Amino acid sequence: TYLPKTYITTGLLYAVAIRQPIQQLHETSRLAAQWVQWANKLPDANLSSDVFRAIARRFWGSESAADFSTYEGKALAAKMIQDRQLTKESLILCDNVFPILYVEHSADHVGDPSVESKLFSAITGNNITEEGLNRVGERIFNLQRAILVREGHRGREYDTLPEVSYTVPLESERLNPDCILPGKNGEIISRKGAFFDKKKFQKILTEFYELRGWDRETGLQKKAQLEGLDLQDVARNLEAKGLVV
Repeated sequence: TYLPKTYITTGLLYAVAIRQPIQQLHETSRLAAQWVQWANKLPDANLSSDVFRAIARRFWGSESAADFSTYEGKALAAKMIQDRQLTKESLILCDNVFPILYVEHSADHVGDPSVESKLFSAITGNNITEEGLNRVGERIFNLQRAILVREGHRGREYDTLPEVSYTVPLESERLNPDCILPGKNGEIISRKGAFFDKKKFQKILTEFYELRGWDRETGLQKKAQLEGLDLQDVARNLEAKGLVV
């Protein structure tokens, strides 16, 4: 249901996660499942390709993130998904509800990614913006990464996918047997028979490192980047062990 060969973005989510990142995987796959209903012309299904692209632009940084015929836009989408989902878990918000990507009864059907920050501000009295909350998620992700590296993870060398992702073609998806997804300009395509391209994976992994502010060659964190996230103690600890750039 969450195969990288199907959704592409999930390849990065799997490769750099500390464990199966199920809540992160849901963000792409659940939206795609609702789109499949529209593509199959089910009654009252209105999450069209246009709506999918609009949601991708708002939540994942670009319409390219909703084009599953290309690897473009997937690195940024992965970063945004990780930051948002880690914050969501810290807020103890239901994975079946948040983030509210799609709104059935609205004019454009596009959800609002600032809802979580508004809820936090209203309940606690501590005002925080959407960007501020996403920064919390970024700090959490970087702290997780630092712990992994401290315990023996070695960056790019370990940021991999199972070899079958690159060598065995996609046969079917449990909830989407024809493996249909939006392609360029929202046209309906099938990922059936697709592989996860290893060279393109390395390219988007490098792009992901750059978006994270990590070293593009090794995937190790940079001291200045950690300090910029107010993780000075973490930076010092890793520097003493020679594990930052």
